[in-house]
Amino acid sequence: MDGARRQWLRQSAAAAAGALLGASGLTGCASNAPLTVACHPWPGYAPIRLAHSLGWWDDGAVRPLATGSASESRQALQAGRAQAAALTLDEVLTASAEGLALHVVGLFNLSHGADVVLARPGYTAASRWPGARVGYEAGAVGTLMAQSWLEQAGLRWRDVVAVTVPFDLHETVWRNGAVDLLVTFEPLATRLRRLGAVTLYDSSQLPPERPIVDVLAVRDDALPRHRAALRRLLADVLAAQRHLLALPVDSTYRLAPWLDLPRHEVPNAFAGLRLTRWEDQRAWLVGTPPKLMVAARALARFLHGAGLRAHGHVPDDLVDAGLLPLEAPT
Repeated sequence: MDGARRQWLRQSAAAAAGALLGASGLTGCASNAPLTVACHPWPGYAPIRLAHSLGWWDDGAVRPLATGSASESRQALQAGRAQAAALTLDEVLTASAEGLALHVVGLFNLSHGADVVLARPGYTAASRWPGARVGYEAGAVGTLMAQSWLEQAGLRWRDVVAVTVPFDLHETVWRNGAVDLLVTFEPLATRLRRLGAVTLYDSSQLPPERPIVDVLAVRDDALPRHRAALRRLLADVLAAQRHLLALPVDSTYRLAPWLDLPRHEVPNAFAGLRLTRWEDQRAWLVGTPPKLMVAARALARFLHGAGLRAHGHVPDDLVDAGLLPLEAPT
């Protein structure tokens, strides 16, 4: 996916490296080698941070590897510095198209409004959209959101002025008046609304065949060697979700430094995100074909059509539900 969407805390990468155990992640062949999981600061991945902060992996079975973006996590997978990574589905599809054999074994969250198209107050009417300057990050999610909004609005790319803007410049171009509409995401969207921005479209309105989902991806060559650690990781993610809900104050204190946010703003960082429960995991990963596989194939076709992927093929074994807990955690 476009690194931008997942780089909203780009400046916190250095701090996250210390907070998330900046291990080198070099893999070994021994069966007791730790499972290295690449992960960058993003609210949907909070369960990984909480599990680590709570000391659940102090025995070294699971080792987080801090990165600054989904793209960096994907690169860690490709280089073999990590055996697993928290990624968006489109990042997984991109890596797959580049020849890296991966399996999706878990689901972190669904975007239900966290990604948005914002308009200046003078551009909320449809009559103002033709010729408007639309800022977006050139990449999978930015393009997906912009394209989906254009379709809903009855417009084509030729009807607007497309302005590619790296995420770290989103707030700058908005404040400078360089764009009229902007494709962005939380928590920046909340800050821009305080400046008068109006939401025209959000990810809860996306067609079902274009979901923005975050998943746990594992290298094919690492799956046989780390099955036990992966089962533990998935179970701990679900347990950490329960900790987040049951002890929000404690969770806020633990997450604020990692997210580089004041404690009172941490809850807002989850706006528009749905953390996936055990039932959601089973609903998306189990089936013939799994719901997630159907979504992946549709998304791959979209990415290919948009010129963001070399082809529209998805490996039949992309989704693997074999490591999910068989029973709901109590």
